[in-house]
Amino acid sequence: SDSGSYAGSSGINAEYGEMMDEGLAREVINRIQKLRKKAKLVPTDKISIFYKIDGKKKDNADVMRAIKNYSDMIVTGVKATLSDQQAPENVIISEEVDVKGSKFELTLCGDVKKTVSSGAAVQWPQGRPTGQYFTVTHQGVSREVLLAPNGNQLSAMRLENEVKAMFGLFGRSVTMSHQGSPIKCSTRDLMFLNGSTVTVTAA
Repeated sequence: SDSGSYAGSSGINAEYGEMMDEGLAREVINRIQKLRKKAKLVPTDKISIFYKIDGKKKDNADVMRAIKNYSDMIVTGVKATLSDQQAPENVIISEEVDVKGSKFELTLCGDVKKTVSSGAAVQWPQGRPTGQYFTVTHQGVSREVLLAPNGNQLSAMRLENEVKAMFGLFGRSVTMSHQGSPIKCSTRDLMFLNGSTVTVTAA
């Protein structure tokens, strides 16, 4: 497909391009709804959506154009605002998504109070978690994490995945430190972290 604009091309090509863009926009809506579900949000939860996409990558041209041309459809479909600005600190969930080979970051933000997200360890910035927890910090942003979300004990490997989702660090090498010592990925029992702070650095 033509990754540039299809404006000015023949009527058939333009119609095909519009159909393709609408299809891509629907895929974007689908990814946003999946993230919503993952974070156990309900339709009445007021959220804002932020996306971060590398415009220099040729693979991203089609999706970028689709988001621009069909932003009204996306906003109506997800009942939330959509922006390519820097996401604020009230992040609910952030994840790298793939739409037809175009990879970009989707972040859902909002002041939504929850006790536990979908089987995951991520805690909301507002309110106290129920159960034993510790704090994870990265570049001045803190999140509270349950040690046994939904009754399942947290391991270091799972925590690393949670941390990447929390702070949008997919594709980067992450180091988690407790009292100056790195936490080994093989650590299965993290109960020693109860009430303390884990510092995250990304390379």
